[in-house]
Amino acid sequence: MSFIGDAMKTIESVVLLRSKVDLLDKELAATNEEVRRVIGTIIQIDRRLVRLETIEELRTGARPLPRIEGQS
Repeated sequence: MSFIGDAMKTIESVVLLRSKVDLLDKELAATNEEVRRVIGTIIQIDRRLVRLETIEELRTGARPLPRIEGQS
């Protein structure tokens, strides 16, 4: 009887582990989507900042600021 009990506990553990992995997959997918939205927002902000800097440079006739290192 203990063999059957151990087998059932092992099967139960596998099923629980599987459900936890499925839940983690769903949470990871949601997190990935949130990261994509954040990246999209950062890109939009960067583009708007570049436009504002350009407008200000044209308005004042100032020379452009030096580039930040690491930027291509």
